[in-house]
Amino acid sequence: MTGWHSLNIALFEDEKYRYFQPLTYTRPVYELRLGLYSLRERVSKYFGDIRYLFTREYLKEVYKEFLENKKLSFEAVNPKHELDDILLINGRLVMSKDFADLIKEKVAKAEEFAIFKGKTLIVAKFKKIEEEKLELLINQNITEIIKALPFSEIFNFESAKTIDYPWELLKENNNYLKQDIEESSFKNLEEPSCKCSLYGSLNKVLVGENVVLEDFIVLDTRNGPILIDDSATVKAFSVIKGPTYIGKYSVITEFTKVREGSNIGEHCKIGGEVVNIIMHGFANKVHEGFVGRSYIGEWVNLGAATVTSDLKNTFGTVKMELDGKRVDTGLRKLGSFIGDMAKTAIGTKIYTGKKIGVAAQLYGTVSTDVPSFTIYAKTLGAKPIEVYLDSVIKSQRKMMTSRGITMTKNYEELIKRLFLLTESERSKFGVKKSVFRL
Repeated sequence: MTGWHSLNIALFEDEKYRYFQPLTYTRPVYELRLGLYSLRERVSKYFGDIRYLFTREYLKEVYKEFLENKKLSFEAVNPKHELDDILLINGRLVMSKDFADLIKEKVAKAEEFAIFKGKTLIVAKFKKIEEEKLELLINQNITEIIKALPFSEIFNFESAKTIDYPWELLKENNNYLKQDIEESSFKNLEEPSCKCSLYGSLNKVLVGENVVLEDFIVLDTRNGPILIDDSATVKAFSVIKGPTYIGKYSVITEFTKVREGSNIGEHCKIGGEVVNIIMHGFANKVHEGFVGRSYIGEWVNLGAATVTSDLKNTFGTVKMELDGKRVDTGLRKLGSFIGDMAKTAIGTKIYTGKKIGVAAQLYGTVSTDVPSFTIYAKTLGAKPIEVYLDSVIKSQRKMMTSRGITMTKNYEELIKRLFLLTESERSKFGVKKSVFRL
């Protein structure tokens, strides 16, 4: 039998990527973050380089650029040729050491096998996948893959950890953040040069290189560690409560409250108050306002006094619309899920459990999910209007330029493709093609 080192590791998406829209409109489901890592990075932690990555075809070129910019070693995104000695792993699997060891044990004993969690395929080993069957993976047709490929052995592990719904990322974020920081190799903050107040252990404050900590900040590690990554800045009079991660080159502005469970990506600007959020890179929330228990995509700009409600007046559980169905999250506290490039005007208020689409623009109070590429200002007396595609591209190019990044042709094509892909959402919502006026 072959050991796992000789296998080609491959990640795939299944049909449930739709549950994570709008976040997964612009990335594979396995690039969603949990704790310090994406789901892909958790697989790499135990299996090394991922050779093949399967995702929706329209994401292929932009995702290849992403991997290349990260200097990651891979063979192909959506390969179209026959593959040998493949270990397929579901991108929604939260890989752990124990489960990785179990997979490696199965690899050593069986030529071909599949591991299910209920009806969900989470891992499979094949000696060969023919070219014509790869389209099934690219199109997330996992049901047909199960029918088409042979399994000499089938196992079922209900204990396997998968992310089945978007709110589970936020529900689990705090614990994974704490665990990941404690296991990281970052150095402890020695006696700080700034005049800061410490509650808890200084050993639980970890820092990267060239971190700036200004005077009169509060570092509170009583409920978990704090990790401030390379070249990040925490400005005066801010409060940081662990577990919290502040990404590379991010800035925490003066008088900011970064509360427990805050998971902030690279090149972000944070002000006001945040708690238990996952925020991808290059997002802005500079001014006063509150964002809690929310998942924020890349290149999002939240205007001054933007608030995401995370608690209903009834103290009841929050319900969300997923793939056309209303689902009870079972959570009493849950904020918003905001897609890439979305923007809020000053004073925007968003109800609990709402999804805000890619490049949507919000004004006033938002009490419903908002489709991608939609201007929403119902409480200000305006009907929903479709954002001009050219305007989205120009605005995004300006925002990227302001951060020293050039928009690639593939990124521009992604925006155009998403505009077409989400047209039916806008039509169903009653979005008009018109000029937005207040």
